[in-house]
Amino acid sequence: MEYAILTFQKMIVMFIILIIGVIAYKAKIITKEGNSTLSSLLLFIVNPIVIFMGFQIDYTKEMFEKLWISILFAIIIHIIAIVISYIFIRKKVKDFEIERISAIYSNCGFIGIPIINALFGQEGVFYLASYIAVFNLFLWTQGYILMTGKANKKAVLNGILSPCVIAAILGILCFCFKIRFFKEAEEALNHITNMNTPLAMIVAGITMAQSDILKALKNLRLYFVCLLKLFIIPLVCVFVLKLFKFDNVLTMTSIILVACPIGASGTMFAIRYNKNAIYCAELYTASTILSAISLPIIILIANSL
Repeated sequence: MEYAILTFQKMIVMFIILIIGVIAYKAKIITKEGNSTLSSLLLFIVNPIVIFMGFQIDYTKEMFEKLWISILFAIIIHIIAIVISYIFIRKKVKDFEIERISAIYSNCGFIGIPIINALFGQEGVFYLASYIAVFNLFLWTQGYILMTGKANKKAVLNGILSPCVIAAILGILCFCFKIRFFKEAEEALNHITNMNTPLAMIVAGITMAQSDILKALKNLRLYFVCLLKLFIIPLVCVFVLKLFKFDNVLTMTSIILVACPIGASGTMFAIRYNKNAIYCAELYTASTILSAISLPIIILIANSL
């Protein structure tokens, strides 16, 4: 119950920042182009640094073993999400690519980081860094193939060379070889990691402000995709991960990350590959709002098992 309450409280804080983002866009303080720049800043600088700094902890044999378990959990979660999305969202459905990528990939970076940090501190961020690395590997391979219909060497290179994956590899190497930054460098990079939550929620608010949410809420298909993303996939993952009976912090971190709402990455991919970006933004907006209810419920169920 405590985790669910803390998560709900943290969601309120993030929604307040999100509303500021909406106001900033409506008041024309930040434009659509400005939002694109902020998104790039998050994706290519802030998020990779958050991931790298997640591995800047003292090496222990126990944490080394848990590192690989957290990576395994992240792989299992994404395979489950892909399988379920392909079962319930068929190719004959209009914009099936948008619905599948929305159901598979969560907002684990923008929303997951502040929640995990608040609940579990540095240990949780350590597992989260592993999860986000796997997330990006899948996104830039399977996600790229899904949105372009092309399975080739470029898809593999996209995954391996994505900034977050490179940051994770460097972070894991530093962790394994016990390489720690000097105090001033660590402090500087920690200041950048602290930018993640406010920047991410402002970007989310600006993205939401560009969609017609009232019109979107009349689309019954939208609720079906949100149901898949916010309840069905997370609940399946809860029951699967609980079978392993591993460390609670590690397991709960993985569950919270998969239960996060639809990620902004889907909208970015839709824009990049000329898919229905408006529908993707509507799914993103609706799931973000609904996650204030769904996320605490998933956490409550996971804690009760």
